[in-house]
Amino acid sequence: MKDCHIHLSSLVASVDPPEVFIEKAASAGIDGGTLMSLPPSSYREDSRRSQHWRDRLEYILEYTSHTPGFHPFFWIDPTEPDAFEQISSAASAGIWGYKCICNRYAPEACLKQFAAMAETGLPIHFHTGILFDHYASSKFTRPGAYECLLEVPNIRFALAHVGNPWVDEYVLLYAKFQAAMRNAPGVRRLRMFIDLTPGVTRLRRHDMFRMLLLSGYANPCSDIIWGTDCLFNSYDVKKTAFWLDFDKKLIGKVAEESRNNPDLYPQLPDDLWRRITEENLLAFYGKQP
Repeated sequence: MKDCHIHLSSLVASVDPPEVFIEKAASAGIDGGTLMSLPPSSYREDSRRSQHWRDRLEYILEYTSHTPGFHPFFWIDPTEPDAFEQISSAASAGIWGYKCICNRYAPEACLKQFAAMAETGLPIHFHTGILFDHYASSKFTRPGAYECLLEVPNIRFALAHVGNPWVDEYVLLYAKFQAAMRNAPGVRRLRMFIDLTPGVTRLRRHDMFRMLLLSGYANPCSDIIWGTDCLFNSYDVKKTAFWLDFDKKLIGKVAEESRNNPDLYPQLPDDLWRRITEENLLAFYGKQP
């Protein structure tokens, strides 16, 4: 199974060697996924490590050269003056995608930078939902703020955390992107992926899955990916095992509800869990249709 959302924390000094990380992930049933670089200093300062973009890029590429199945994403602040150089350099160096958290700037203000990322053919992994930072950032991180990505040709992106707590808005945004492609075939070429990483808490998670899978607004089954928000500083085996079990059971309940009400709800594929935890992430990376 794949974990699409693993960070390098700037708050934790130590980092497990790659072989220790691989062992911990495997013990939780995870054999691949995304490792995200150290954030830029504009997001959070790290007094222990260099946050110059070249150093952050070099580190994540070196680390993932020893973690087969786990691939490097480069965290970029698109408002930095050399953002376009960072975008092209990261792509040339072998990065698999970009990470952005729009906590100090409107996504709409950076469409040229996002277009440059899309032109590389690589995906972008965004944060959505309330962010526990030290800025008044929610106006930039609620799902509706990303409707502007309709204007970015050929973009492939994921919105993490299902926009918690704006789940309804998130699901409708996904449906809007699907409708845009139907309404302008060959013109609106984009793909939004749904990152289930918590986010949405245990208390509301069943309702979230029902809204996502049974609403009928769109069929997202090929566009859902699964993650933990764990750190590769020290991968949390217990947390990962909990969410794998919890989410699998909830999705099973929603699938059973779908089967028992064929005239009311969309019929979900039998291999939905496998898609979510395996092949959909490959599609996000651009490694299969």
